[in-house]
Amino acid sequence: MKSKVATTGGVQDFSLLQMPRLLLYPLITIVQLVASALGGMGFVYNNSPLLLIIGAILWLVWFAGLFVITLNITDQFLSGIARRLQTLATIVLILLIIGGITEAVFVPIYSREQNEPGLFTEFDKVFLYNDATALCHQATLNFLEGKNPYANGNVVQAIQDYGGASDRITPRREGILASAFPYPTKEQLNAAWQKALASPTKTTPEIETRMNYPAGAFELPAPLIWLGVNDIRWVYLIFTLPALVAAICLAPSKFRLFLAGCMLIGLSFWNSIAGGEPGSLAFPFMLLGWVLARKHPWFSVIFMGIAMSTKQTVFFILPFYLVLMLRTYGIKKTVLLAGTMAGVFFGSNLPYIINDPRLWVDSLGAPMSGNFFPLGVGVVTLVTSGLVQIQSPAVFTLMEGAIIGGGLVWYYSNCRRFPHTGLVLAFLPLFFAWRSLWSYFYYIDIIVLAAVIIDEYGKVREKTNPIRISPY
Repeated sequence: MKSKVATTGGVQDFSLLQMPRLLLYPLITIVQLVASALGGMGFVYNNSPLLLIIGAILWLVWFAGLFVITLNITDQFLSGIARRLQTLATIVLILLIIGGITEAVFVPIYSREQNEPGLFTEFDKVFLYNDATALCHQATLNFLEGKNPYANGNVVQAIQDYGGASDRITPRREGILASAFPYPTKEQLNAAWQKALASPTKTTPEIETRMNYPAGAFELPAPLIWLGVNDIRWVYLIFTLPALVAAICLAPSKFRLFLAGCMLIGLSFWNSIAGGEPGSLAFPFMLLGWVLARKHPWFSVIFMGIAMSTKQTVFFILPFYLVLMLRTYGIKKTVLLAGTMAGVFFGSNLPYIINDPRLWVDSLGAPMSGNFFPLGVGVVTLVTSGLVQIQSPAVFTLMEGAIIGGGLVWYYSNCRRFPHTGLVLAFLPLFFAWRSLWSYFYYIDIIVLAAVIIDEYGKVREKTNPIRISPY
């Protein structure tokens, strides 16, 4: 027996049962959380090969799950189990919401009661400023005082001013850490930190001290910091919430509760804001930039230009974003849109480019050119776990390039059929990078889900062959 699909005048009335691929989202969220937990545990427990490798495999499964969600043909394959999938997704949503509340209440209390270092005390450090957060806050104050944030960055002073964790610095393979591999021990990191404390006004080669982000990272928070917001994490939250609300409002009414629930269970996402991850500031603009791309292109490029002005990882999305624009609007309009986006980016950064072009280029290029240690949740775990002895990032750079090139070729051919695969393909290369920190790509799942719902199901559309759903 086949159930009927609700229609009105030949136009299908869409619901989650007709779009079962969306119901995969809570399930891959569990995969993400487990992968993140295993990666963190592996790092805390002396780079455990087993934990790190299993975590990396799960991150790859998460990427695959996101890719499947972007393919509209997935609905046909899942139609027979849609009702059971909906039940399972509902249970997982509820459990993850309960888990998030438990984490927010229990972990900080438990970790503060522990006298010995361990997993929970390490986890509690996630909610302290790291070096990047402290430098962004410091840069904002320098900007408000009329100083050049790129010339006045001091990570030692920043960590001390904002109560950051001294072991959450970014070490470099220089000086007393030159022979440490694959990553410095806590004792070696402490030695580098003590060296930096001894000469706080000087550059310490073992520690990255520069402000490494585009100007938006300190220009956007400036008004709120000036008004008295004394914690930059509140700034990130203030920018994020309106973007999430806007995405929910843009979604069809029957999908809004589901979309809101999926946003709520993104524990990695909320943890990143609580920890001050600078990518949290880029996220709201990436979200609006992508979901508006095919319907409101001029708003889209402005938002994407702002995102570019906030963090360099956004650059990975640009080739795929431009392909989407090209395949949607043609070359002439795409050139105009790209020019507008570039204008937004250079408009915010131009004063610093003119003032000291080499300093600006060196600062923004440091994450790619710096002599950093391998670190992350991707393929590089083979190195960090000690299973593979590779001390040069060259192989990983080649893998990144190959993945980007192959992804662009595939996306150009399939963009019109599967427009949102570009989001996944844009950030997949980071999984193969020498530094593949989860903070580079953890938030794309929310953008993927919102884009699929808003762009593909934003209007009921005529279906000549509606998908029929099994009654069980």
